[in-house]
Amino acid sequence: MNLKELKILKSDDRGAIFDCDKVKFIRRKKCSVSADHSHEDNEILYLVNGEIELTIADETNIISVPTKIVIPPNVYHRILALSDIGMIEIREGE
Repeated sequence: MNLKELKILKSDDRGAIFDCDKVKFIRRKKCSVSADHSHEDNEILYLVNGEIELTIADETNIISVPTKIVIPPNVYHRILALSDIGMIEIREGE
């Protein structure tokens, strides 16, 4: 059996981000805010657990699982966890 503990890239009162080789797994607690920013990379998120309020540019929607979210480069985005959530993140260009 080949087992390896996942490295925690970041952990705070909102939750944790785990290094899963080429992807990241993000766990956030209800009412926490993530990604109140923009960045130069294309980002793909897979919401696999919970419900979020997602803002991309000037549009805001309530998103439930299972959903794939594509965020273009240099576009403002914000995620509010409406429940405890789990997301897979792929950042193209990292």
